[in-house]
Amino acid sequence: MEFALSEEQQLMADAFTELMESRNWETYFNECDNSSEYPQEWVEAICELGFDRILLPEEYEGLGMGWVELTAAYEALGRAGGPTYVLYQLPGYESVIREGNQEQREKILANVGTGNQILNYAMTEPSAGSSWDDMQTTYTRRDGKVYLNGHKTFQTSSMKVPYMVVMARNCEDMSVYTEWFVDMSKEGITKEPLHKLGLRMDSCAELYFDNVELEESDLYGTEGNAFMRGIKDFDQERFLVALTNYGTAYCAFEDAARYANMRIQGGKPIARHQLTQLKFADMKIALTNMRNMLYEIAWKYDNGQLGRGDCSMAKYYCSQASAMVVDNALQILAGVGVTGEHRVQRFYRDLRVDRVSGGTDEMMILTAGRFALRDYQ
Repeated sequence: MEFALSEEQQLMADAFTELMESRNWETYFNECDNSSEYPQEWVEAICELGFDRILLPEEYEGLGMGWVELTAAYEALGRAGGPTYVLYQLPGYESVIREGNQEQREKILANVGTGNQILNYAMTEPSAGSSWDDMQTTYTRRDGKVYLNGHKTFQTSSMKVPYMVVMARNCEDMSVYTEWFVDMSKEGITKEPLHKLGLRMDSCAELYFDNVELEESDLYGTEGNAFMRGIKDFDQERFLVALTNYGTAYCAFEDAARYANMRIQGGKPIARHQLTQLKFADMKIALTNMRNMLYEIAWKYDNGQLGRGDCSMAKYYCSQASAMVVDNALQILAGVGVTGEHRVQRFYRDLRVDRVSGGTDEMMILTAGRFALRDYQ
């Protein structure tokens, strides 16, 4: 059993670490977080190193690598404080290549290497979250056109991306769920930005579609295949959230460890007090468990052995474990952490949102539990 990265994998991870050490990125991240701006400059820099080409097949000028390499990249960037939650779209070309038509693929792949926000998926509605039974957004065919009507909520990246894949029901047969590739500059689309507790560098909005005119060529995938498309891609989304949680926790742990060895109380560093050491023991155990889980899942995916509940399990565990790590880190940093603009404050807010976004803790428990029992039926 080999736990080390290969030389090629380590060189890639080291390149991302060197980039993070090349300047004081935290000042920039703090500015972007305070102004709720996408960190375009940072994403461009990591894409210049090939981040968004890691999973892209070689025939599309990608690196053709796997989830293990992606995990190593997320670990390196997150450990250095990078807001990796803004990167969820960039490894997602597989869905576009699989589902999109030639024109759609060309529009998306034209942005490879730019760091631009390009695409996201609109499913959630005020009455349709974890369950889509009450989805109200519909599409209607009339006079050779398709008309989209409805309201989507909590839509990540939707203030910036030029395209959204919108799930809707066929008004003539509400049992048919289909996705449409929507140019967000079209008439009839209204965006209302939402303020978030955390994850502020990625926009969030209410979207309203009022008789938005589409062509049949805007169909994404095949008609009635929205559920199956979602199922295929949910695992990657949940895995990426778990990777972000782990990297964020790793950074908070190291910030707290450096401070604990420096801060003197009672004539000795607080790192030498037993209650502080208990916190570090708990944090280190959680980080070790997260890392082992994530690299194992990445290896399983790359070798065709991914289980149906694996990524839900990872998202649930990592969201909980990382929250504990960051909370302990903030407790150790004490006044330094809760005043000023220490980055652990940002981590604390971001991680709380991740227990909701990409699938709630409750849905991850149900999915992971269901598949954990399946082998014993």
